[in-house]
Amino acid sequence: MELSIVIPTHNQKDRLRLVLCGLEQQSLDQRHFEILVVDDGSDDGTLEMLRETTLPNLSFVRLDENRGRNRARNVGIDVARGDLVVFLDGDALPAPDFLERYMEALFKRGEQVVLCGFQYSLPGLEYFQTPQSGEWGDLELPSVMKDYLVAHREEMVLNEKMVKWGFSTIRERAKEGGYPFPESEDRQRQVWDMLAACPNAAVRWLGFIPHNGAIGRLLLQKAGGFDEEIPFNEGWELAYRLQNFHGATISSVQADSFHLYHYHPFDEEDGSRLEAQVRYRGIEFMAEKHGDQRIRLLYFWYAHLWPDAYIPEEAIVDDLVDFDQKYRELSAEIWREYQLVLKNHPSLSHSYETEENYEKST
Repeated sequence: MELSIVIPTHNQKDRLRLVLCGLEQQSLDQRHFEILVVDDGSDDGTLEMLRETTLPNLSFVRLDENRGRNRARNVGIDVARGDLVVFLDGDALPAPDFLERYMEALFKRGEQVVLCGFQYSLPGLEYFQTPQSGEWGDLELPSVMKDYLVAHREEMVLNEKMVKWGFSTIRERAKEGGYPFPESEDRQRQVWDMLAACPNAAVRWLGFIPHNGAIGRLLLQKAGGFDEEIPFNEGWELAYRLQNFHGATISSVQADSFHLYHYHPFDEEDGSRLEAQVRYRGIEFMAEKHGDQRIRLLYFWYAHLWPDAYIPEEAIVDDLVDFDQKYRELSAEIWREYQLVLKNHPSLSHSYETEENYEKST
């Protein structure tokens, strides 16, 4: 068994049905992969749907309560048999050649590798009760998009028939990166540019995303899987450990998946602030866990992607190549200036670290 596809899911029955349909249509022969769905305490009929599914290479594990996606992924890792574990979310539709691309990478690069796929998003689906129905859900249609959504509703429906015979149409509708945030498109492009341009980058771990990525099973077992306590950026934290402590090579592969977009609290009026808080907690967790205060440079990269009035322009990290250089060469003098920014930032003052702590970590 070469590939194990691990899919954590919680209350995503209708989207998961499309994901499984996509896996059924793979160009790679089904004898080369297994599908492991970990139902993380769903109460929407997911378990019943899985029991009725006839995919011969599908198995599933049911968790009695919602334990979180990292716990679900680790359960999947524990039962995986493949040489390469491919991570896919329950709302990430794989392209028909998705697994073939990962299989090719496995043979070319071996098992001591962390592979990073490419994510697209399918806008508009969050307004439907299900992607297949075309019936409006409870989410209010935004006034700036309402006329367009109403006029193009039938075109936005996504069902099993399209997955089987109309994937080119799905590709045409897709938007690069993390719709509806254009900054996420810039972030994804920067990640891929860095992976291509900087083969020895110290921060290649920033390329791994756990909703479309793959890691050798034995490498995962050595590293201990995902940290179940981290509040955000769990893929980065795992890839950081693999790169720095286990000698893993991190590279990209053109394995495409398509996010079946759904409502998220980050979409609310105050969502950007909520997202920033969660994101920053993830940065703090990593910096403290690994004693690497340079990880806090992520604040200054995010300030480029999501403009932050409290961070001066001269401190902003313009792109990931710039980030990598600063991460490698950051002097104590420059770090003191960055510390003052963090110390005086109204929402980041808790992250302030003394120069002594920084010097101990470098």
